[in-house]
Amino acid sequence: MGLCSRRPTRVPLLIKRHRQLRLQWAREHRDWIMDEWKRVAWSDESRFLIHHVDGRVRVRRLPGEQLLPSCTAGHIQAGGGGIMLWGTFSWAALGSVLVAE
Repeated sequence: MGLCSRRPTRVPLLIKRHRQLRLQWAREHRDWIMDEWKRVAWSDESRFLIHHVDGRVRVRRLPGEQLLPSCTAGHIQAGGGGIMLWGTFSWAALGSVLVAE
């Protein structure tokens, strides 16, 4: 749609122990065949903020669209809401996406 406004997410860096565990896991599974990987289910979660609290105002509109009163941002005191999504997928299917309150 051409809408985009975001800042990079800051995440903690991996410590030495995390790197060692990841390398160990990769070495243990290096020789897996396709049928073994087909039995694995992967999951991920993502958080999306509805209102940002960094003091910046973000107005999203399509390129070339006029600035209408409906495109102006109001003031939200003390932040705002957010939504957390969690989902899974595997070789066989996509799992449901769940909204975590």
